[in-house]
Amino acid sequence: MKNSLFALCAALLVAACGHGSSSSTPSEDDVASMSVAGLLAFGQAQIARTDADVVEPRDLAGITPPVSDVDEPAVI
Repeated sequence: MKNSLFALCAALLVAACGHGSSSSTPSEDDVASMSVAGLLAFGQAQIARTDADVVEPRDLAGITPPVSDVDEPAVI
């Protein structure tokens, strides 16, 4: 589980590197909205930021937490 979260976190960091608008890579908000693991990795990446104490809070309006009527609740 930790390996998959680490890989997802790394993917988020690569996605957040500022590629041009013509890139087919999903945005950081899209990745966080796709799955529970993506949302957790996004949260961990935001907490681990070295500049988190000095920058303005990030707007979360573009993130829609994933919802499923058939999946079991995620273990956190």
